[in-house]
Amino acid sequence: MKNLIQDFDKEIVKLELTGKKILKGIIIDNSSELVVLFNGKEFFYIPVNHINEIKIDYYNEDGLKIPSSITQDKIFNDTNEKMTFAKVLTKSLGTFLEIQVLNNQPLHGYISSILDDYIVFQSPIYKKMYIPIKHIKTIVPYSLNQKPYQLSDEELLINACNENFPKTFEAQIENLRNKLAVLNINEKNNFTGVITEVKGSIIEFRTAKDSIYYNLQHIKTIHTP
Repeated sequence: MKNLIQDFDKEIVKLELTGKKILKGIIIDNSSELVVLFNGKEFFYIPVNHINEIKIDYYNEDGLKIPSSITQDKIFNDTNEKMTFAKVLTKSLGTFLEIQVLNNQPLHGYISSILDDYIVFQSPIYKKMYIPIKHIKTIVPYSLNQKPYQLSDEELLINACNENFPKTFEAQIENLRNKLAVLNINEKNNFTGVITEVKGSIIEFRTAKDSIYYNLQHIKTIHTP
């Protein structure tokens, strides 16, 4: 069945994403789950459920031109199969990426593990991060031979992850009980403290001076410093 986003195929558009982030570019591929946007330099893989608004950019103030041909990196998409977010995540394992989860800044690194409802993301800045899949707004693959911050493989610690992680994000949060952790780094509602209790969808989080109760559904990232 045709989806309405196909009406914008090969059009220059403006997309407003969750968090009011605006992206401009050309829609070069789409499915019921994903849109692939090319901004002239990079490919943005965007889950449809994070698109709040889409409209044709008639003014095209950035002077973006539609190229005669665009070649996507085949690691992320195979034209012979239906494009799903799960397949894109799987094919991007171990590849350097920029992902947008937080409203204020992208994260750079690579996905080392994919679980039922979250990923393990290796960041050279924040190290091992746990990120619910539903909060990932965009995935942008790095160009070939490009590395975050121009670091070496040794500095980026590119190793196979042999650690066994719980299958669900809630179970991983339980796994972090009594450990110092950082929630939603650099967001307005970010917290640093110790997870002292997990009950259903609510966690008790002890900051330096107080205890707060926070809904698991609103945790976008968590990592241990």
